[in-house]
Amino acid sequence: MLSIEPRGNEISMSGKTVLITGATSGLGLATALLLAERGAEVVMVGRDRKRANFMRTEIAQYASGSEPILFLADLSSQAEIHRLAEKLHGSLSRIDVLINNAATVFAEREVTPDGLEKTFAVNHLAPFALTHLLLDLLRAAPAGRILTASSEFHSGELDFSNLQGQRQYNWLGAYKRSKLCNILFTYELSRRLAGSTITANCFSPGPTLTRLGDNMRGLPAAVPWLLKRIPSLLAFPEGAARTPVYVASSPDLDGVSGRFFRQCRETHTKQITYDNSVAVRLWNMSQALYESRASAGSRTE
Repeated sequence: MLSIEPRGNEISMSGKTVLITGATSGLGLATALLLAERGAEVVMVGRDRKRANFMRTEIAQYASGSEPILFLADLSSQAEIHRLAEKLHGSLSRIDVLINNAATVFAEREVTPDGLEKTFAVNHLAPFALTHLLLDLLRAAPAGRILTASSEFHSGELDFSNLQGQRQYNWLGAYKRSKLCNILFTYELSRRLAGSTITANCFSPGPTLTRLGDNMRGLPAAVPWLLKRIPSLLAFPEGAARTPVYVASSPDLDGVSGRFFRQCRETHTKQITYDNSVAVRLWNMSQALYESRASAGSRTE
């Protein structure tokens, strides 16, 4: 098992193109800022135009290389994910690092226009779909890296009959389940990319002070509200971003794939994440959902 210490905080990313979803607030914004400082061409994906434009301007002030590029997309929509991928193909010749960072949580079960539970749609199926759509741009890089944000607090079991909370919904359970899906996806993706120039890893920033949960109302909102008022429990995004920046940039991780990192060290995940049969079943179900939505989208265009 790897136990890796960062070589330094100033690894150059000059000449590298890094795409970050959820890049206009919290962890994504801090990660974008640090990588821009190191010379990366940062491609930001956000949802709110006003906020996204403001944050792009802010990051541009610290960029030591190219100014950041901004794309808008609602990642709960498979159609918008496909449109985003088309725009990226029209603007970029390659992607060196893809950071699937965007995440959300909902107090009550909500369904997207695609008929998907929103937490599952944004936290798992969006990275699954976007990664598939951008694999050719990652292959065009000398050594593409795929990073997906997860959590050490992921679920230790996966009920496929309740994958989208269709039988029983609990906001925390939905979130933890989606973080487990992130890890299973990463490990299976790594196996499928074996022998290629692309690596796939996941990471946890640890408990971080972000906007996650700010959209919730009622009793469920009390949990994130209380946590955010105990500063010692949560890291600031600038500190938490050191792990994704490290996994995105460190030469120590050249060729390293299928691992989970926290605090810049490889860490074990729960036993279920190493069950290949569970990972393959989730992959096949995700693939079917992804393909069915893509087919539906093409018929309506």
